[in-house]
Amino acid sequence: MIESGTTTLLGRIRDGGSQDDRKALVARYWRVIFGYARLHGFNEADAEDFTQDLLMELTRVLPKFDYQKSHGTFRAYLRTITRRRLIDRIRAIRPDLYETFEHEMYTKETEQWWEIEWNRAMLRQCLDEATLAVEPKTFQAFQLLVINEWPPKQVGEFLNLSIESVYQAKVRVAKHTRTVFLRLEQEEDNYD
Repeated sequence: MIESGTTTLLGRIRDGGSQDDRKALVARYWRVIFGYARLHGFNEADAEDFTQDLLMELTRVLPKFDYQKSHGTFRAYLRTITRRRLIDRIRAIRPDLYETFEHEMYTKETEQWWEIEWNRAMLRQCLDEATLAVEPKTFQAFQLLVINEWPPKQVGEFLNLSIESVYQAKVRVAKHTRTVFLRLEQEEDNYD
């Protein structure tokens, strides 16, 4: 469980960090990097190796990372370093595909994919925090109603809640999720 926002986590890693901080970094960014490698043709095993190598590199370089807001967000930095390391890996194993591969890395679709996956990773973080912030039954009602798309009446019957309580659960979790999401975005833009 990651208890603080992106920049706080990065700040702790920059300051030496703990094993838990490094685990949190992996938990937060693994899917985005792994998915990006898979999107660009890496098989599962190669994508896992690539992701592990890149995250290990990040834990080594982040203590020296000099954030300059004028250069963009950590999201942009991570996308750039991921893209460059993928290109380096392709260049090393398939030099004949390098130019085609590099061109494909800069398409509008690839950029959109990165943004969607980044937001999914943030949403997973928000929901993880929500599970700790509300009663288990409240989160379960939210999950059944919003994520599993059950009708409110069915959720209420299943959890022995009134329909009003089901909607209150939805509002509580959504409000908490929105608050965490805004905090994560703000912290990403204000890395210290």
